[in-house]
Amino acid sequence: MKKIRNILLCSALAITLVSCTSMQDVNTAKTCNTDDMVYSSQILDIEYASQTVTYSELAANLEKLTGAEITEDSDPVMAIVEATDFTKLALTYSEEKAASRMDYYGIADLGSFDAKYVACALDSHLLDTADFKALVSSEGAVSQQLAYHITMIVARQLGLARNYIGRASDSDIMVKVADTFNELYMYSESTLDELGATLVQEKASTGFNIKQDGYNANFIPELTIKYGHCDELHLKQLIALLNSENIDAKIQIEPKTSIYEYLPEWGPFPETTPEYRVEQYSEDLALVHAVEYDVMFEFDNEEDMQMFDSIINKYSKKNSENQAEGSTVKLIDGAWWQPLYSTSVSNLDESAYTLIYDNVATINGYSIHPYSLVENSAALEAEMEVLSGLDTVALPLYVNNAFYRYITGTSWE
Repeated sequence: MKKIRNILLCSALAITLVSCTSMQDVNTAKTCNTDDMVYSSQILDIEYASQTVTYSELAANLEKLTGAEITEDSDPVMAIVEATDFTKLALTYSEEKAASRMDYYGIADLGSFDAKYVACALDSHLLDTADFKALVSSEGAVSQQLAYHITMIVARQLGLARNYIGRASDSDIMVKVADTFNELYMYSESTLDELGATLVQEKASTGFNIKQDGYNANFIPELTIKYGHCDELHLKQLIALLNSENIDAKIQIEPKTSIYEYLPEWGPFPETTPEYRVEQYSEDLALVHAVEYDVMFEFDNEEDMQMFDSIINKYSKKNSENQAEGSTVKLIDGAWWQPLYSTSVSNLDESAYTLIYDNVATINGYSIHPYSLVENSAALEAEMEVLSGLDTVALPLYVNNAFYRYITGTSWE
């Protein structure tokens, strides 16, 4: 669904929420993929210390990753099939069908591998022919980079790796953004809705977000910035802006329902739409429910990540100077006075980001996210647990200074 909304309502949404070395002996079909190594080690807790990895070590790590039962002494192809739960499919291949599939893929040398498992892995896109030919030459041990590559194949197959729509540099990224926005809708979870409304009533929070776990990007935190907004065109222009600055990044859109107090000075309630409604909770409390999003950017390096703050401040932040009569400054569509972006990295740029907390409780695949200042975090965490009976964790979040100045009341700019 396309979101067409009054810009003041859209803006109100945000401001109320508080080394891999090359192998010469085996598996040269795969080039070294540092990204696979970093992600596997840091996020999946799977690490291969040696330059060669035995079949049994690879199988043990796939079992650790997936929890699947892998047959003792499985070769890598069988281990991949078992780890991804494709064994029953593999067993349906007759000798004739498996041989036919080998002809189709141009594979003449199977080595010691079972054709039906190889055919299943290739047809299921668990391996490609280059992967398999590298395995045939492995003679009982695979290279470190191929081990990481296989681990990531399995992780992606089972939804344990990154979850993203594409990269800023992709030629079809704007289409992917549009497709994602066509699927956005307002969702809720009764326990978390009640908890959040109570927090607002008791003045413990001014608002909160409800998110679905299935959209989580699962990016590397040290390279990720989270940027909140509500407008599709703004996001498209922001992605193009990054391209214009020669900055690439992986992109995931995490939808959220943003809920916050509707203030009396805003006037009569606007008309209800699929993306926006105001609900009267009591005589003194009305809450806005609005469809919004966090766009997650995983940058290729820390230098690009560092540049994000200056790019937003130059091209996507209103201030009294660039909004003054006669100003020639041009901003992208949907620029806000208080843009909201954050990172979990404590030392990204101490002059640009300030610590607050995201107080998170989860139930039924949904999570609630009220923000708090450092001095209020412990009290809010305790109150959330008392009110809901849910475990709550306070996650450190380093937000841009403009948003921090707003939530502390020190400045509107």
